[in-house]
Amino acid sequence: MIPTIIFDTSGINALENGGAASEPLMRRLQCGFKVILTFTSAEELIATPELEKREALLARFERLWRLGAECICPPHEIMRLLIYAHSSDPSQFDWTKVGVRTPECRDLEYAIARRDLDNELCIQQRTENLESEKGFQGIWKGLRPKVDPIFMEEPFRRPNNYGEAVATGAAEYWGQKHYKSFSGSELTETEVQSFMEVCPPFRAYCYGTVMAEYNWALRAYDGNKRPSAGRNDLYAAVYLPYCDQFITNDRPQRENLREVASGAKIPCEILCLNDFEHSGVSRVGTANP
Repeated sequence: MIPTIIFDTSGINALENGGAASEPLMRRLQCGFKVILTFTSAEELIATPELEKREALLARFERLWRLGAECICPPHEIMRLLIYAHSSDPSQFDWTKVGVRTPECRDLEYAIARRDLDNELCIQQRTENLESEKGFQGIWKGLRPKVDPIFMEEPFRRPNNYGEAVATGAAEYWGQKHYKSFSGSELTETEVQSFMEVCPPFRAYCYGTVMAEYNWALRAYDGNKRPSAGRNDLYAAVYLPYCDQFITNDRPQRENLREVASGAKIPCEILCLNDFEHSGVSRVGTANP
């Protein structure tokens, strides 16, 4: 099987910024890869403020699409679809059989191809993106004043790294919260562990949530700056099981997702565009789109 790759927004930006130098890679993509695009990236490209840059990026998105790429749902919609399928009949659940390419994805592809996007829509999308990110960070930053006093008491200890945060059972905790949020049904810790085991995208989503909690609320202030990916970048963890390689030129996202993939045992490489161009394919046919 040919390898599957997903370009995140910053990966598409880097591809476009390469100009003529990106053409050999575009030809390589056409011949040797299955390319997946994401609804999230499309929305972020649409929200680009500068008209000329927005047009160039959308044209690049369209070129990738015409190479045979497909657009799949945003992470939260993928979670809704997977959890609905599981809650309807757990015994028959198979995450690889749940379609994550909806009519809305196809409509968006054609809207970009036709440039059926006025400036008002682009401004609206940008506003929604900024508000979502502000709300996301606000939630986690607001948690810090609540947890700081707890870590000052015995026997509680602040995690020194992301791995220690995961070891507290945080992924299972958020798994229970997310499952109930999307389905209205409650799972026991054992049940949610079982679901995480058979559904890698859900597992990645939960581990991504732990990374957000660690970045903004649990990590100690020690004077050192560390990468903290934003909402869309972290929840892109959902996409990792659907590809062999995930391309992002955003350093905080790349570093955070590498830890998430390792912790959640998702066999996906997270690479910048330059590393992808100069690397061989180390894993073929592991993704299940």
